[in-house]
Amino acid sequence: MQKRSYFLSLFSLFILAIVLIFQVNLFSEEKKTEPFKIGGTYRRPLEFNPKTLDPALAIDLYAVTIIQQVFDGLVQFDKDLNVVPAIARSWKVSPDGLTYTFFLREGVNFHNGREVVADDFVYSFTRIIDPQIKSPAAPFLEKVVGFKEFQERRAPNVKGLKAIDQYTFQINLTEPYSPFLSILGMNKFKVLPREEVEKPGTDFGKFPVGTGPFKFISMKEGEEIVLEVNPDYFEGRPFLNKVIFKIYHGAPREKIFTDFKEGRLEESFIPPDEIEEVLKQRQYPFVQKPLLSLRFYGFNLRNKPLDDKKLRKAISLAIDKKFIISELHKNQFNLAKTILPPGMPGYDPKREPYSYNETLARKFLMESGYGKEKPVIEVWSASKSDAAQKELYEIKSQLKKLDIVTAINFETNWPNFESMLRANKTPVFIYAWYADFPDPDNFLWTLFHSKSKYNYTNYHNPEVDRLLDQARAERDYLKRMEMYRKIEETILDDAPIVPMVNHLFQMVYQPYVRGIEVSALGGPYIPMKKIWLMK
Repeated sequence: MQKRSYFLSLFSLFILAIVLIFQVNLFSEEKKTEPFKIGGTYRRPLEFNPKTLDPALAIDLYAVTIIQQVFDGLVQFDKDLNVVPAIARSWKVSPDGLTYTFFLREGVNFHNGREVVADDFVYSFTRIIDPQIKSPAAPFLEKVVGFKEFQERRAPNVKGLKAIDQYTFQINLTEPYSPFLSILGMNKFKVLPREEVEKPGTDFGKFPVGTGPFKFISMKEGEEIVLEVNPDYFEGRPFLNKVIFKIYHGAPREKIFTDFKEGRLEESFIPPDEIEEVLKQRQYPFVQKPLLSLRFYGFNLRNKPLDDKKLRKAISLAIDKKFIISELHKNQFNLAKTILPPGMPGYDPKREPYSYNETLARKFLMESGYGKEKPVIEVWSASKSDAAQKELYEIKSQLKKLDIVTAINFETNWPNFESMLRANKTPVFIYAWYADFPDPDNFLWTLFHSKSKYNYTNYHNPEVDRLLDQARAERDYLKRMEMYRKIEETILDDAPIVPMVNHLFQMVYQPYVRGIEVSALGGPYIPMKKIWLMK
């Protein structure tokens, strides 16, 4: 999961139409006619200092932004989120879906000069599984043969991770796991050099060594992170000489944009009060991309009266989402109608179970057990921005029309907020989920399976659990997508959440920047190896 702020800058649909044309001209067409240029330094804003740059341990998107430039894995995603080769030049999957064999490129070197071999992947994946490391990526490898035995220290190694020879790496699973290849494209599953990870007296998370297009050079806490080009990169030398990530602790977008306008950055966010004017002037190329994301209001089903499905449905139908998005947020988001976002396999554009309907909301409320006492329903948010407060108090007002009483609460310290979620202290809460990999399993299993640690609603439907597990093992793609649509329909009928918005990637660039390529995974996955400067 990637965590981001819930409320971004203002945006209008009219300006978007103009800007998208402008964007195509400045990025696509000019790239075709202008010669590539080698050299230059790219300066990029980073809103917070990453906690660690160790791929196995990193959880924040700021770390992912760096990791994607310093490390490589077996596979990667292209701009359309297809799984394509990285260090693995090719692979094959056995007919039963249990054995994945990866054939590695020869001559791929770590930044310390040593060649990558299959044993390095055995080490890197074993390290993720090691319970002493406490990697958040470990659950993704639970189906690897020998996972449990190794975690319980009943085996010295993971039986399902094998180096067949120097350039052949094999993974054996206990049962078919259809999302597995996409999962391996995540930022967690990078190859690491054991001698650097275990070097005495060195914190690998602060001095990372990978195989990527850029080498880590230095990090000044709260100031900047410097990367330099890897001239021997296996895909060919990147165009840029250096990438500097300028750290703006606390995400002051006005300061970031000021530095951008004064030529101290190559890219920037746009502050809310300046976006329309900036885009009208058409001085800077602008890129917008829908992201595989969902912001929603979650109901903790262990809290009364929210264990009542009809009450949850009444609340869902009583919220005028279209009004909130158009009038309060000026269409800066896409309206979320379902759990799966547009662009995600299995997304059903025809589904919208909870469009605003006050009459139907009253019907469900009358049938619910909300009662005459009208207990206060607490709503919690980790964001206290002006936009967040406007939305929350508008919803409070809308629910009051049905005599549903709410109390708005804020906990802006994210670790504290997350602790409250886990402790079931947030009856209704705002949460945002960003895809780790482009598969519906990453939304539906992660957010709603009873065994998932991110199931903060405490939703538990045995039939949904069964189907989610079954869908993971289904190898027929069309059948699998149909299963996810059925699962989503059941979950939406149970109403554990109110889907609100799908986020958008929005960024302006200096006119001389070329080669920007943004996928639906957003900013952290932009391949800096493809960017060049026309100046």
